[in-house]
Amino acid sequence: MLDLLNVKLEIKRGINMGFAPIENERLSDKVVRVIMEQIKDGTLKPGDKLPNELDLADEFCVSRGILREALTILQARNYICRKPKEGTFVNPNISEILNVPAGITLKEGTYSDLIEMRICLEQRTVEKIIETASDEEIVELYDLISETDKKKGARSIDHYFHYRLAELSHNAIFMNFIDSYYDIIDEVVTHTTKNTNRRQEIYKEHCEIIQALKERDKEKAKAAVVSHLENVLQNIKND
Repeated sequence: MLDLLNVKLEIKRGINMGFAPIENERLSDKVVRVIMEQIKDGTLKPGDKLPNELDLADEFCVSRGILREALTILQARNYICRKPKEGTFVNPNISEILNVPAGITLKEGTYSDLIEMRICLEQRTVEKIIETASDEEIVELYDLISETDKKKGARSIDHYFHYRLAELSHNAIFMNFIDSYYDIIDEVVTHTTKNTNRRQEIYKEHCEIIQALKERDKEKAKAAVVSHLENVLQNIKND
């Protein structure tokens, strides 16, 4: 198992752990590929602890933002798991995962791919809400985003809001998507709610979506969803 102390000692001694510096475009994808290859060839074994983000980013010669994106993709594929206050580990059940065909995965995925997927899905979500939800259910969305902001904190706003939209669409697949990928979505929200201004913008964007739903205007609602998610993506790129 990789031990953080041993990793630091090896770095000081100049011992190369086998992670080659990453160059060229789509750096996060390249980091993902290298780590996946080391898991598959046994260099990284089930349960092994990875170096901390700072040390690992240094070994790959990439920014911590690029590294976090790569780790998020690996977590989505169940190749790794993150334990609060403990670190990042190779999934102990990785052998079983490698032998089972993947279902819904983010193959060669990035944050951009995730947002593109959400744009497609959530445009249909708001259409269904307009077709089936009551006026009362739509108005209650205002209370949801206000109470979420007060009780749960800014990072949770997007999750609760979009999960409720999926619920109102009465589509189980939409609900499962938001719920199953919440870890990834939460990572995105972390990037996009670092300051008060952005949190206020998100609240305003949510209100615009709700207003379009109240008006039963499908095109306006879809445009509001697209604008909101494109702003999320732009903030990620600017991070």
